[in-house]
Amino acid sequence: MFKYGWGFILPYFWQMQESPLIPQLASTWLFWLLVGGTLCIGLLRYQYAHRFTRLLRLPFRNYNFDSSELRMDLFNGSLEFWSIAAMALAITLVSKSELQFSDWTLTVRYALIIGVFLTFQGLLYQLAGYIFQDQEAYSSAWHEKSMFLRWAAIWITPLLWWLSFGIGPRELLAIAGGIFLILLYLWALGRTALVLLRKSSLRPYHNLLYLCALEISPVLIFIFLVS
Repeated sequence: MFKYGWGFILPYFWQMQESPLIPQLASTWLFWLLVGGTLCIGLLRYQYAHRFTRLLRLPFRNYNFDSSELRMDLFNGSLEFWSIAAMALAITLVSKSELQFSDWTLTVRYALIIGVFLTFQGLLYQLAGYIFQDQEAYSSAWHEKSMFLRWAAIWITPLLWWLSFGIGPRELLAIAGGIFLILLYLWALGRTALVLLRKSSLRPYHNLLYLCALEISPVLIFIFLVS
């Protein structure tokens, strides 16, 4: 990621004034936010090369975790923080026909909502595991979703550069970005469901019902809050 990072940053930097979406004033904070997120990923790639490579293989690996993936350290915390900020910015870019300088406050609002949403959802997973006496399965399912949050931080970053300064019809960029985010969420949901079904002692249809309650209800609340 770090090796090729500036290859896609610099061309967009020179196109900033030509972007139909981003006025020059709004592009200032947007550009430096994206530079900060990209540098963060690049530094993590350099400092934690083995863990970074392991994370990249997440969609195609088994469902076992090592101790480094379960603790909240600089690597995991930085990726989760940037993932929340990146998703908030992606929602802002997809929903706005033209970005204004004051829209940084909207991005902060979305980031706070996403952070509270994920915290609430994590508590629901832990509570469900406690109530149904199946804590290991529900904790593993939540860890899987947390891993996808970190994985998403890597791949949303180039999407944000494209949405911000890409050349092409604005509507097509927004639709493509929205489809990518939806597919990413569905993939994470599928992996979470498989972990829950494999490790839980409850009946499969019970787990599917509980998973719907844990995922669909909070998502509906989230959509209501950001709309």
